[in-house]
Amino acid sequence: MSPSLCLYTPSTDPSGMGAHVLDLVASFAESMDVSLMGRATSRARWLLDRATALGARTLGLPSPRDPAFAPTVSRFLAAHPADVFHCHVGTGAENWDGVRLARAAGCRAVVQTQHLPYLLSSPRKRRAYHEAVEPVDRLIAVSEALRRTYERIGVPPERFTTVLNGIAPVRVRTQRPAAREALGLDPRQPVVMTIGRLTHMKGQCHLVDAVPDLATRFPDLAVVVLGDGPLREALPKQASGLGVADVVRFAGHRADARLLLAAADVFVLPSRHEGLPLVVLEAMEAGLPVVATRVVGSSEAVDDGVTGILVPPARPAALGAAIGDLLADPELRRRQGAAGRQRYLTRFGRGRMAAETLAVYESALRPARGGRA
Repeated sequence: MSPSLCLYTPSTDPSGMGAHVLDLVASFAESMDVSLMGRATSRARWLLDRATALGARTLGLPSPRDPAFAPTVSRFLAAHPADVFHCHVGTGAENWDGVRLARAAGCRAVVQTQHLPYLLSSPRKRRAYHEAVEPVDRLIAVSEALRRTYERIGVPPERFTTVLNGIAPVRVRTQRPAAREALGLDPRQPVVMTIGRLTHMKGQCHLVDAVPDLATRFPDLAVVVLGDGPLREALPKQASGLGVADVVRFAGHRADARLLLAAADVFVLPSRHEGLPLVVLEAMEAGLPVVATRVVGSSEAVDDGVTGILVPPARPAALGAAIGDLLADPELRRRQGAAGRQRYLTRFGRGRMAAETLAVYESALRPARGGRA
């Protein structure tokens, strides 16, 4: 008999983490009883809606500060008992009450996936993290380098399993002319694209800083920035101040962003840190060469010099030079794009990720029969 599963994320803006959770729902909903508890905020509601469409039972949660939060979770778990409670968190600073409530509700195994590296320096927050994961049976890291950041703060290595992120392939691919038309791009101009939340973490400011030199080398260049976030006003002002407002195109959040990758010649992710970025996997699946920063996560996705180019973070000159090398060499783009797609097919598929995650569930359930591991 398959175990029952309750997925949980307290994030108010789950973005890539939400896409990961949806891939698990899609993988497991047909073979086991799957529930999803998540925040019902304007930026998180899509996750609940799409999980419902995939066949999961869903519950929209109030704020953890709301007195109704704990009773809501407890009632749901009492009505729909879960063998496995799988919590998903990003920075580790999110509310942890879901884990404690799941343990109190009698869930046989509690699993937690860390989607971002541990980068906090506060001893108080470090102690709080160790206390928060004490009730967890198994920890999952989405990349090896991410796992090592938790080992450095004293998490025993045997508590972690690395399950590299994976994504499903696109079913119906948008063709390049249609993608370019949707973005108002010329069919022949060179196009660089980045996708992600407009935040300091994602480093779009360094890409904008690299554009003036690139625009001098490639006069018809378009740099397309897809996404929304706190820097939605600051980044266009930066581009304007550098005299490249006509080159950098801020297209906002697009639900079809992955399909619009077909418009690009080069994909760029200039992040300060990552876990293992799904958008890089999507670009590789689309056959694009990737320029990314040599940070946790991205450096495991991109094979430097083979599927793309890795550069130091916060170095616009190095970023621009790597992009320029690819824009100037169509054969290099073709070769690295093809290698990236092959790397996706062999290492980053959704089926592999789901199978390895299921193995963690089964491992966590075995000791539960006679007590926690």
